Amino acid sequence: MNTLEKYLKLRTFINDIERRGLVYGASFSEFVILRTITEEGSSGVRRVDLADTVGMSISGVTRALAPLEKLGYIQKLDQALDARVRRVGLTESGSQLYADILSDVQARLERSTADLDQLLQSIATMK
Repeated sequence: MNTLEKYLKLRTFINDIERRGLVYGASFSEFVILRTITEEGSSGVRRVDLADTVGMSISGVTRALAPLEKLGYIQKLDQALDARVRRVGLTESGSQLYADILSDVQARLERSTADLDQLLQSIATMK
């Protein structure tokens, strides 16, 4: 098995985990966004920095944030004219949603650990 095949096998495993819906129907991308906002604390995070951290385009982050804001999970923390530099933060509901999703993600990853260990072992031993 060459390096590309090993990478593709690992990527498929990760995609399968990420594709499964999380609690409340949240996506893995939404989880990563909420996690990043949580880590920034009460000062929030600029959309441009959020995009850079989660590996998405600014417009992709804006599209992902719209439903979260509409549902009351995030809020704008300032009124900068340029949306790219506008800060967003979690609401109390958003913090609770993040905690619930984090619990779900941790449980799923713990269940997947044996499968991941087996996959990594098989990749390491293949030539």
